[in-house]
Amino acid sequence: MSGVLVLGFGNPLVGDDGAGPAVVRELADHCPPAGIRIEDGGTDVLTLPSWWQGETELWIIDAVRAGAQPGTIHRLDHDTILSLPQTTASLHHLSIPECLRWIVHAFPEMRAVRFRLWGIEPAVISASSGLSEPVAEAVGQVASELWSALSASSADREGSSTADDNDSSDRFS
Repeated sequence: MSGVLVLGFGNPLVGDDGAGPAVVRELADHCPPAGIRIEDGGTDVLTLPSWWQGETELWIIDAVRAGAQPGTIHRLDHDTILSLPQTTASLHHLSIPECLRWIVHAFPEMRAVRFRLWGIEPAVISASSGLSEPVAEAVGQVASELWSALSASSADREGSSTADDNDSSDRFS
């Protein structure tokens, strides 16, 4: 199977940690292009293999703390993600890159999968529902960016040189 699996991770009951599921909700409001699956992955990246159905690309959206301003969007390609070090010493707090390294090790059939990450810098990570203003704005921007990229990816796989009916720059404005 070819295609793209888009997974949003996070907990909407913990403030801005719900950024990944919020992007997924915005994307899921529209009919995805052929070959695209959009899913809420819950809170544990290690469940990723249970979501995978042979897609060649796996795009992850999550809240990511990197010390930037809240709402900053971090875009990481496959090689960059997998080269990031594990920064904690606990197996109970694995980073996304460390989870992906373990997954690729444990599931050799996933070695050919290409990962991409859209991380949104949180402002509030505490028991609360709803997103802070800068994260809510970033969610809209990431949803729009992903929709454009997914539409282009779908058109490329179909051998089309023109955008299909699903491509619309104003869907998320």
